[in-house]
Amino acid sequence: MDTLDSLVHLCPPPVGRHARPGSVSGAGAGGTKLTLPLSHARLLEAYGPGSFNDFLWIYEQDCPNPWLDITQRSRETTRLLSRKQIPEIRSLLSHFGSNPSLLIQWGATDNADEIFWIPEGDPEEWPTLIVEAGQLSFQIVRQNSLELLLGLLEGTLDCPFFPEEFLTHPPAFERWTGDQCDDD
Repeated sequence: MDTLDSLVHLCPPPVGRHARPGSVSGAGAGGTKLTLPLSHARLLEAYGPGSFNDFLWIYEQDCPNPWLDITQRSRETTRLLSRKQIPEIRSLLSHFGSNPSLLIQWGATDNADEIFWIPEGDPEEWPTLIVEAGQLSFQIVRQNSLELLLGLLEGTLDCPFFPEEFLTHPPAFERWTGDQCDDD
């Protein structure tokens, strides 16, 4: 059983596979190209963008909802982080030959914690940086998005600034369908 199979067994996705142009191919809006790890593309095919336990949101490329679009969230968040004095995060990123402007945001929480890839090397091996709201603390996880989600939902991966309530109920996923929180 691979990681996606384990995640699906633990937290069944909504009925029907999710597919939206760009979510798997890595083709961005306006002709931009953003490489997505294949594991994240597989996650999106099964689940689509949405939230685990009504708390942890996953993003996709070219999502009609700008709050769930990897490219838009990355552009806006990295612009803000690039202007902040965050010496510990900058020091960590420098070890990867990176800086805040290069991060790719693939998720977030309802508490405003942010989840980024540090794009260095093979996309399947990109480290994940979880940054607490207000950049108060952070955690580096050397797992892809599927492994990270499975670990969090199984309770084998601890993120010290995620609330205990995140795991008090059985894992559940709600897919964003376009009917919720639409800006139109």
